Amino acid sequence: MSHVSSHPGPNGQAEIDKANMAFWDELCGSALARRLGVTDSSPESLKRFDDWYMSYYPYLERHIPLETMPGKSVLEIGLGYGTVAQRLMEHGADYSGLDIAANPVVMAQHRLRLLGKQGTVKQGSVLECPFGDAGFDWVITIGCLHHTGDMARAIAEVHRVLKPGGQATVMVYNAASYRQLSKDPWATIRLALAPRKRLAASEAMRRAYDANQAGDAAPETEFVTAGQLRHLCHDFRQCRIRRENIGSDGWFKKTPRPVALRYFGPFLGTDLYARLIK
Repeated sequence: MSHVSSHPGPNGQAEIDKANMAFWDELCGSALARRLGVTDSSPESLKRFDDWYMSYYPYLERHIPLETMPGKSVLEIGLGYGTVAQRLMEHGADYSGLDIAANPVVMAQHRLRLLGKQGTVKQGSVLECPFGDAGFDWVITIGCLHHTGDMARAIAEVHRVLKPGGQATVMVYNAASYRQLSKDPWATIRLALAPRKRLAASEAMRRAYDANQAGDAAPETEFVTAGQLRHLCHDFRQCRIRRENIGSDGWFKKTPRPVALRYFGPFLGTDLYARLIK
């Protein structure tokens, strides 16, 4: 691993965007869908996928308060297989979606049609977010902004499109989780004490978090500590961060997932969930 503090130039960003567009065209969760026997996009198949997903990540509804969504204008950034989109649609959100790749957009549009809902789903980059200023009550982005190549700019765009008083749930990867501590504890501690540094992940680390069915690693992944994320969110009036998620690897290979999530997730989790208020 190495530490970087600069962002890619225009040409570098264009290459990152192109690579992300290709990589994420395979829906995030495709390998899981195959393991579950999901081979089509029928309502029954999507429900099987979604039920597994929400049970595996039981803390999601703590960070996405679905009961508050009826009638709210909500933008989801990074759509994947569409589970979160479906939950938002079912709970009466005025839904909009954005993804850099085509197939996640197609999936979200398909879910809108299945539910007989109206919504706007666009293909594009959050770094040039194709929505106007102060248009949304909520922005939800789970596992997306750390892949953009410029997390600071992505967070600034989330701020821009929110209404005053609007809220956001942002999940990005934790640079000081048990995975990093187990591999290089001293480097992880130094990173935690250097709030302006960034962690440039190796290919092996990127693959450990996100890989396609061919085994290729996500082309770009940025890891931050809770302190670094708080700094990136300094324009928001309020920022609360909680650590979540423990995998069945490393120190927790033999630990039952519910136990790992409850007792170790809040301290060593792989994911940082920021609840933001503009």
